[in-house]
Amino acid sequence: MKKTPLYDRHVELGARMVEYAGWNMPVQYSGIKEEVHAVRNATGIFDVSHMGEIRVRGEGAGAFLDWLLTRKVTGKKPDVITYAILSAADGGTVDDLLVYTLGEEDYMLVVNAANKDKDVGHIKESLASYKKLYADRTADVEIIDESDLYGQIAVQGPGSLDCILEVAGELGLTGAEAEELAALKRFRSMTVPVAGEALKMIVSRTGYTGENGYEFYIPAGKTARYWDVFIKAGVVPCGLGSRDTLRLEAGMPLYGHEMSPEISALDGGMAFFVDLEHDFQGKVMEDKVTRKQIALVSDTKAIPREGYEVYVNGEKAGVVSSGTFSPVLEKGIAFAFVAPETPETGTVEVLVRKNLQPFTVVKPPFVKGK
Repeated sequence: MKKTPLYDRHVELGARMVEYAGWNMPVQYSGIKEEVHAVRNATGIFDVSHMGEIRVRGEGAGAFLDWLLTRKVTGKKPDVITYAILSAADGGTVDDLLVYTLGEEDYMLVVNAANKDKDVGHIKESLASYKKLYADRTADVEIIDESDLYGQIAVQGPGSLDCILEVAGELGLTGAEAEELAALKRFRSMTVPVAGEALKMIVSRTGYTGENGYEFYIPAGKTARYWDVFIKAGVVPCGLGSRDTLRLEAGMPLYGHEMSPEISALDGGMAFFVDLEHDFQGKVMEDKVTRKQIALVSDTKAIPREGYEVYVNGEKAGVVSSGTFSPVLEKGIAFAFVAPETPETGTVEVLVRKNLQPFTVVKPPFVKGK
């Protein structure tokens, strides 16, 4: 298994380690419930160094990405981050990702760890198809896997900004850089020089928890130093277990659950992130919607899990794609795929341990960030 630059820190802190996407990762420290509440009420820190970073740059890179993704990136300022779907020609989902506009015709794609190698291959194959399809366009594009260059930590929670500013000096931020960070809007980024490193650190106001938060892309060899600063300041270390619960509470999708090669972005309730006004690979998805996603909250103490069947008026109507216990609501919550004609309000039933349990259909997020 691969190890992140923070592996030794996790072991020292007593984290329970598991295999995830080929990486040895912390699934929890103090416990999922405690870590969720820490992020919802104060500040937590996550090691997300397993995520992939793919550089796409060169003349024509922006136009190529416009065609490759469900949302356009051309015309965006260098600090703008775009959430988009990487779709296949048949409309299925290859991955969901963040596109960091680093400069003119220079982009960094942040992709899911389990999909990184597949994504690189898909992007390269798509570039070849793009060049044939649009032979009149310039596409002198480089595709570079830069994942090994970075470690990544996410500082999340309503207290995240105050915490970062309190330790700004120890993080090596100048007064001006701290002010710039404090002024960052959501889905915006900045770069910061790191002593002794040619590679700059990228800091963005992004996250996967529904709370205010910041993500640091750090030269790999310096990642532990930044982690140590936050741990020393009392920030609660959190694992993959709480991260998954937090993202579901926030109503955020997970690849392999709410999207997959068989599940398009439109099937998965991601219409807001699909710009059908522009031409892109996979646009055929608009003609292939066969299901819809609904959000469910348990009316009892039942906890739904992936694969549990959903019933409407006694008839099977779909299946749970993600489900867990919400420490904040103290109830079971779930995303489910159901037939398109299923009402988006009212009550459905989920088969939990051979018993049909009532669930209320709600509009996500299940938990709103502070």
